[in-house]
Amino acid sequence: MKPFFEVIDHQGSVAYLANEHAVGAWGPGQVAGPAIVGLLAQVLEEEQGEPDFLPARTTFELLRPFVQKPTIVRTELVRAGRRIKVARAEAIQDEKLVASAVFVQYRISENAPGDRWHADDSVPFPPDVDSDPDATTWYHSDTAGWTHELEPHLNADRSTAWWNVLPMTADRSPSPYVRAVTTTEWTSLVTNLGTEWVGYINGDLTVALSRLPEGEWVGVQEASHLDSAGIAVGTTTIYDRSGPIGSGMVTALNNIQAFK
Repeated sequence: MKPFFEVIDHQGSVAYLANEHAVGAWGPGQVAGPAIVGLLAQVLEEEQGEPDFLPARTTFELLRPFVQKPTIVRTELVRAGRRIKVARAEAIQDEKLVASAVFVQYRISENAPGDRWHADDSVPFPPDVDSDPDATTWYHSDTAGWTHELEPHLNADRSTAWWNVLPMTADRSPSPYVRAVTTTEWTSLVTNLGTEWVGYINGDLTVALSRLPEGEWVGVQEASHLDSAGIAVGTTTIYDRSGPIGSGMVTALNNIQAFK
């Protein structure tokens, strides 16, 4: 399975070059959001991840078009506390900052005492996913049911998507954290999909996790969508096959002209 990025040497530094299937629909050679955040997540986890800590929140800023050019990813530690660690990543193309991330890790312990309300934890998982072992995506809306293709879901229903994520680079399979982050970028897809395709393009993504996913499949289900004056806010619940594991949020701008 071909990865999203090739690892290359660029002027004496390790760099990443997006493959063709990492390109999205917003413009020629423009890399899709899931590949961008997945790459930053992989490098952050490799360079700044800590044992006994959970990547509880990662916020990504998609600052400029991220294109098929050599990309340098740099990370730095911002805070190294006993219970909270914070790091930052930057993606650089042609000496310009094109994307960044803040990576917040919390020390793993035990749940606080007492009882609290929890939402319905039933899992919106495809009923026959194991019948097609070559499939990597599933989409759902009430009108269309479950399909491998997105086109049948151009409606105003609540949307759900599951993904068995491709590798970011050829040297490793996606980690549970990378799977969670990459799939959660589809918060923009499932909350902004409508009868006229995806009318908004997200400028950010926040992934909040209470635990890492188990297994290869990670899903997002639309929890809310709001739009006014060309600005949208969308949230999702993130799932693995056992139940909910966190939340995703995006803010987005009207970008329907990209398809005209």
